[in-house]
Amino acid sequence: MQRLELVIVQLEEAKRLIEVDRVPQLRLAHILLDSAIELIMHRMIEQELHYSEGYHFGQLEQLERLERLGRGSDHIRSEIDRLKPLVTSKKRRRDLGRIFGAKVDFLIERGVIPAELGPILGKLHEYRNETYHRDKHRIEIIRPAVLIHFDVACTVLDRYDVGIIVRSDPIGPELRRFEDPDGDPLTISHTAARQLRAELGLDLPRFRAALVENLAGRLEDLNDGLDYVQENLTYRDALPGDALRLLQLDPDDIEAIFDHAAMRSRPCPITMESIQTWIQATSEMEKLTDRHSLFIEFARIEDEFEALERSVHEATYQIDEAANMRD
Repeated sequence: MQRLELVIVQLEEAKRLIEVDRVPQLRLAHILLDSAIELIMHRMIEQELHYSEGYHFGQLEQLERLERLGRGSDHIRSEIDRLKPLVTSKKRRRDLGRIFGAKVDFLIERGVIPAELGPILGKLHEYRNETYHRDKHRIEIIRPAVLIHFDVACTVLDRYDVGIIVRSDPIGPELRRFEDPDGDPLTISHTAARQLRAELGLDLPRFRAALVENLAGRLEDLNDGLDYVQENLTYRDALPGDALRLLQLDPDDIEAIFDHAAMRSRPCPITMESIQTWIQATSEMEKLTDRHSLFIEFARIEDEFEALERSVHEATYQIDEAANMRD
């Protein structure tokens, strides 16, 4: 029971921080939710490896040990070949112990968590790493991101089967409030997940509006930034679209940097049509009525233009710095 209590207390504290609704508290909620999800996934993976393939894995280790000691035989080699497809390899087990994405992929493959959570968990983990490791806080989008993070954490908790319940030390009020004295204690994780989700809630129209507004504003700024860079090109034979081409050049492509004809001959993955496509896709998000689909589409669009967005910001900054030096 204490193992489940660790997770529930973490989610309760995240909920309390979200309700404060200030950036410092929302940031902490982000970190807590990511940690809670990874802890639950770790336990799910332990259960999968132990119950689904523990016996076969032990057999395989023993046979491989015999072979390494020079006591192998054709029969032992045959058994090793038979058992290997039945267990998760040692390399993958190492990855499952340290790589977030490997954990998500494994649990989706096993049908433990829904496949639709994959891209959402990946994007939210990126946000968590930014705020935790790189001091980057997406203030404009942090509240809807944390709300969907909490919702996803509840979904993962609802898929968590705690196994055998062993009660030793008294549990705290955070977990006790989900107990049903006459009910099955093995269902507490499911009861808690559904109740926590209902208590915090996710207002779908507000959530959708926040995501759409964020993308629309950034894409408008992206267009304005490209126009600004284009207007400040210093060579005489500049053509429309050169700014976009220059920002996508390989920084080591010296010929293209100094030869405009060479620059225009290089592949340009992102075009002005690409930006219009993102604007249209953002507008189409207004029609989506599923919270997961909304965030998946938001993440897809953001992933496609964010590298260019960073390049535009850097270019406009350099132009302004040069202008300030001239002044």
